Amino acid sequence: MTTTLSLALLHTPLLAGLPAEAHARLAAAASLRVYEPEQVIALEGDPSPEVLFVRQGLVRARQISLEGREHVLGYLGPGSCLNLAEALDGGPLLASLEALQQTEIVALPGALLRALLHEQAPFAAAVALALAADNRRLSGRAKELALHSVRARLASFLLRHAEYAPPLQYWTQAAIAADIGTVRDVVGRGLRSFAEEGLIRREQGRLRIIDRARLEQAAHEE
Repeated sequence: MTTTLSLALLHTPLLAGLPAEAHARLAAAASLRVYEPEQVIALEGDPSPEVLFVRQGLVRARQISLEGREHVLGYLGPGSCLNLAEALDGGPLLASLEALQQTEIVALPGALLRALLHEQAPFAAAVALALAADNRRLSGRAKELALHSVRARLASFLLRHAEYAPPLQYWTQAAIAADIGTVRDVVGRGLRSFAEEGLIRREQGRLRIIDRARLEQAAHEE
């Protein structure tokens, strides 16, 4: 098991640059957990004594309001860290984490991660860059929600996910609504509108982009 975890940590971008001695310490303290599709990994508000990395699979990070409205913060695949900020500051989880496929998670003690920050300057720099990247991504999502119409956000979603995991054909209208900050009925109307305009087409239950240029134009409308 230790050898398996060592290999997993070596292939995790945030940890790959650490020296062999540090990798040995991490592997000795790590644990491997397997989650089935739709199984909850952790809930928003839970404590974060460990830092979690995706070894394989796909994880959805989402927040749910008291009224039951869902907002998806992101989809995280192999090599991703699920809770870097929380593991560093010791605060509760900012989002619930759910496996969408069979998923393997490598868990490391948060205290060990924080110790390595003090010992390994290159690692501290890598962590800072990872946090900066997360901040840019979330700032972009916040800007979309605040400044772009639902139509523009839906067009942007279709462009983002037409060719990438999870594949567009596996998205339900409810899941799309959670991702772009609206409700299912609005997504349905938007998809019908795009289809009527000839921008997309549904073929055997799958969505296909027909006019990418016009869909890109719609994505930039306010």
